[in-house]
Amino acid sequence: MDNENDKGVILIVDDEKEVTNSLKGFFSAIGYDMLTAYDGNEALKVIDSIKSLDLILLDVRMPGVDGIQILKHLRKTKSKTKVIIITAYDKEVKAEVEKIGIDGFFAKPIDLSKLIDRIRYVIADSKDTRVYPTKEKAEPEIKQTPKARLLFVEPNPMVYGFTCGFFAGQGLIDGEYEMKVVYGDTGDLAKEGLNVLYDYQPDIVIMYDSLFNMADTKQFAGLMMGSSHKPKTLILHGLIPKMSYDIFELGKAGIKFCNQNSMDDEGFRVSNKKLADFVAKECIKYGLVKK
Repeated sequence: MDNENDKGVILIVDDEKEVTNSLKGFFSAIGYDMLTAYDGNEALKVIDSIKSLDLILLDVRMPGVDGIQILKHLRKTKSKTKVIIITAYDKEVKAEVEKIGIDGFFAKPIDLSKLIDRIRYVIADSKDTRVYPTKEKAEPEIKQTPKARLLFVEPNPMVYGFTCGFFAGQGLIDGEYEMKVVYGDTGDLAKEGLNVLYDYQPDIVIMYDSLFNMADTKQFAGLMMGSSHKPKTLILHGLIPKMSYDIFELGKAGIKFCNQNSMDDEGFRVSNKKLADFVAKECIKYGLVKK
């Protein structure tokens, strides 16, 4: 595997041909030896006929032999082969496959940059012992009480009410915050936001994603961070994930993105807790903590 054009052998198993062929083309282009199977029966034939197989990208929901059956077969016959599950998000499925033993779990639509990182990691990791559940980076624990002035840039009182109500809720978050808000469309926000910036001097500005396109977001950030009363950090938050390139572009403009796409059984509470933790870490980073 020292050859740049021979990074490893990967089998993609998915009955969605467009997904399978797209992944095959992409990973072939960056140097992996790619195999494909469009259903479970075909996958079993490939698995049993190939001696050297580094990794399988495996869908779960397929007609006939499904991904669970394939995974169980692998653990009996080729226990060292790494497996990353790629499927529609399903908590019960995730719990089931983790009990059997997997090396990654990705919900569709896939963040390719994260998938690439995971593939590189699991192929390079030659340990025989699989981790149960899947290896994940542990979030650092918040051990101090953040305290800061927050300025929210929100589309309307309803959205702000949910978010602000969560930040103000006793027992919901670990933090003490003063809060102000500005509303409006992108044409009015620059002027109003700057006025509040001078009068209120917030530590952190939190902007709602749907208010801006990328150009407006970067322009607004430039005005904020170019001010003599510039905040410590700008945070863009929303429920729609962004591609790595967009996050990179935001970063160049001095903006950090918090993806709140955690709408599971606990819904909006979980989503806002994620934003609150994100804000708390920024506060601690800049020393904005309770004395």
